[in-house]
Amino acid sequence: MLNENGLKVFNARYAGRDEEGNINETFEQAVDRIVSSVYDNKHPLYKDTRDAILNLELVPSTPIWANIGKNDRPWQPSACFVLDVEDSLDDMYRVLKDTALIFKSGGGVGYNFSSIRPKGSLVMSTKGKASGVVELIKLYDASSNMVMQGGVRRGASMGILNVDHPEIMEFINCKRDGGITNFNLSVGITDEFIKALELDTTWDLKFGGKVYKTVYAREIWDAIAEAAHACGDPGLIFLDKIQASNPIPGDKLDKTNPCGEQPLANGESCLLLSINLAKLVDKNGLNVPRLEKLTTLATWFLDSLIDVAEYPLPLIDENTKASRKIGIGFTGLHDALIMAGLPYDSDEGRDFASKITMIMSDAAKKASMELAKIRGTFPKWEQSIYYPDTPIRNASRITIAPTGSVTVMAGCEGYGIEPIFGIAYKKSTNVAGDFYVFSPLFLEACKKHNVPQEILDEVGRRGSCQGVEGIPLEIQRIFKGAMDIAPEDHIVMQAAVQKYIDNAVSKTINLPNTATVEMIKDCFKMAYEMGCKGITVYRDGCKEGVVTVGTTDKPKEKQIGPARGEVIPRPYSTQGVTRRLDTGCGKLYLTANFDDGGNIIETFITTGSDGGCLIFTEATSRLISLAIRGGIPVEEVIEQLNSTHPCPSYMMSHATGRKTSKGKSCASAIANVLKELQSKSVQKTTTSVGDKKLKDEKVPTSEKCPNCGSGTIHVEGCTSCPECGYSRC
Repeated sequence: MLNENGLKVFNARYAGRDEEGNINETFEQAVDRIVSSVYDNKHPLYKDTRDAILNLELVPSTPIWANIGKNDRPWQPSACFVLDVEDSLDDMYRVLKDTALIFKSGGGVGYNFSSIRPKGSLVMSTKGKASGVVELIKLYDASSNMVMQGGVRRGASMGILNVDHPEIMEFINCKRDGGITNFNLSVGITDEFIKALELDTTWDLKFGGKVYKTVYAREIWDAIAEAAHACGDPGLIFLDKIQASNPIPGDKLDKTNPCGEQPLANGESCLLLSINLAKLVDKNGLNVPRLEKLTTLATWFLDSLIDVAEYPLPLIDENTKASRKIGIGFTGLHDALIMAGLPYDSDEGRDFASKITMIMSDAAKKASMELAKIRGTFPKWEQSIYYPDTPIRNASRITIAPTGSVTVMAGCEGYGIEPIFGIAYKKSTNVAGDFYVFSPLFLEACKKHNVPQEILDEVGRRGSCQGVEGIPLEIQRIFKGAMDIAPEDHIVMQAAVQKYIDNAVSKTINLPNTATVEMIKDCFKMAYEMGCKGITVYRDGCKEGVVTVGTTDKPKEKQIGPARGEVIPRPYSTQGVTRRLDTGCGKLYLTANFDDGGNIIETFITTGSDGGCLIFTEATSRLISLAIRGGIPVEEVIEQLNSTHPCPSYMMSHATGRKTSKGKSCASAIANVLKELQSKSVQKTTTSVGDKKLKDEKVPTSEKCPNCGSGTIHVEGCTSCPECGYSRC
C-alpha cells in the first residue's frame, strides 16, 4: 500500500473526485477501477493483476491512473503519441488541433519537423516567405500552455529536426534564446553525418533536393554540444539505429515521444507500465520467477487495455491497433542495486541491470506469443520482422520510460533507470534556516553502522557521502548520487539496458557544472559507439531551478519576512480547503492552502465543466500565490480583488434570478472566500531526519514545479519534481 508521500501523489493527481472537487476514491478503489476495466472479477488474471498493482509491484503510467475506468472522461491509457506534420498551412494547423485533443486526453506528442521548408523559402501559393521550423515550434509550444494533460499536467512535446535540414543551426540554438518551455528538442543524427564528422568533411544542408548551404560537419557538432552545455538541449536521436531495430521496416521511425524512449510511426501510441524492482530484491538477491510473472501479467494487461481504449483521433485508434505496441519498463533500479549491495557504476551493477532487462524481454516476448495463439497477431504482422516464423501479438514490448509521479507513489528513490539524484538535499526556510533531507536507504545503512549525527550533517552540507570521514567505505561505494557517477558510467548503464529492449531508454547523462563542451562531445560520441538510440545530457546548474544537492555555503542570517523580490518557498506539505463558487459564467473551484500559522500560502483556481475564464482564473491564482509568498498581506490582496468593477455576467445572473456566490465578479467572490478562510489554522507536517525534526521546505528556485512550487530536477530526459512526483513529460 501507499506510504505518506505516495498517498499525497495519488490524492493530488489520480484519485476520483465528485462534482464539488472532493476526493471520493481510495487507492484500493482506484486499483479496482483500473483492473475491472479490462477483466471481470472471474477472469483468471484478475486477482493476480489486482494484487500486483495494489502491492505496487506493477505501476501503471499516469494516463492509466487518471483516465481508465472513470465515468467523466474517455478511457485514454496512452502516454506517448507521434504525429506527422506536412509542409502546408492547413496541415500545420490540423496537427495543432489534433495535438490539443491528445494533450486533453493525457498524452504527450512527438514530431519530426524535417518536412517543413526552411525560413525564408518562397511559398508559391502566396508568393510570400515561409516562417520556418523554429517559428512553427514556437506556435506549438505556446498552444501547450492552453491545455492541461488529462487534468494533471501541461502538454509536453518532442521536436526533432534532421541534421541535414537548412534551419538546423537555428533549431539547435532556439532554446538558448528563450521562449520555448514545453518542448524537448533533439537533432536527428544519421550514420552518414557521423562518417562526415569522423573524416572532417563538409556537410550539405538541403531541402526538397536543393542544397541551401554547405558547412563542415564539425560546425554542427560543435553547435549542438555548446547548446547542450548551455541549457541541456538539444539531445541526439540516432535515426539509423532506431530504423535498424524497427519491427515494421516499412513504417518510418523518425519520431519519438517527448522523452525519447519510444520511437513510433505516424499516429501510433504506446501504453506504459513499470515494474517496481525495489519489490523484487532481498537478501537472497533478485526474485527471477516473480519478475517473469509480473512481466507476463503486464503484457496481458496492456494488450487488453488497447481494446478498451478510447483514443482521441481515428488515426491513432487505427494505427495503434495495427501494431499493438506496448511499453513495459521498470522503476527503482538504483533501489534494487542498493538492496543487492551493488554499485550503480560497477560492472556487477550493470550486469545486474542487463540481466533484469533480458529476463523482462524474454518473458514479454513469450507472453505476447501466447497472446497471439489466443487473440491473433497484430494486423501488420505480415509486414514485420516476425513474419512468418514468429506469430506474436505486439510489435514491440519493452521500454524504459520516465516514471516521475508513479515512482514517488511507488515509494522508490531512483526514477526508472536513473540513480538516486542526491544522497542529501538542502531545504531552506526563512524562519528556521537550512536543513537537510536524506535518502531513507542511506539513513538506514548509516543507522546500522552507528554513524553519528555530526557526520550526517557533513554529508548534508556536501550533498554526497563520498570522501566523508566517518562514513564506512562500504556505504560510500554503494551510495553514489547522479553527480557522483562519472558521465561514461551513466552511458555504459544506458547501453547495457538498451541491448535487450526493442524500444529505447529515457535517461539523462548528468554532468558536473565544471563539465566542458569537449566532455559533452565525448559523451555524444560514446553513446553512438555503444549502440544507444539517443542521448540527453544535463550539466548541473545550466538552468536555474534545479534542486540543490548539498551546500558549502554558510547559513544566512535570519530575517523577518521575505526580502524585496524574495518569494517564500512553498512548504513541502500543506493542508487546505476547497470551495465551489457559482459565477456568472459557471462554476469555479477555489482551493486555499495554509501554512502552520494558519495563514494562506497559496491558491489554486479551476473552472468547472460548464465554462469560465480558464486562463484568467489560472493567472489570478498564480498571482495571488506569488503576492502572498512575496510578503504582501492577504488583506491587501483581498482589498485589491474587491476593488474590481462589476462583471456583466454577474449583473445578468442577478437580473434573471440565477444564483451566484457573494460578490459582484469572480474576483470579488474569490476575495470573499479568502476573507472567510484566512483565519483557518492547519497544522503543518514536519519530517524527521535522525533525531532532529526538520521543517520540510524546498530551496526557492526560478524553475519551480507547477504542481507544488518546489524546485525541480532533470532526470530521465525530463524536468521532474522530487517532492510531488510531477513530470513535465
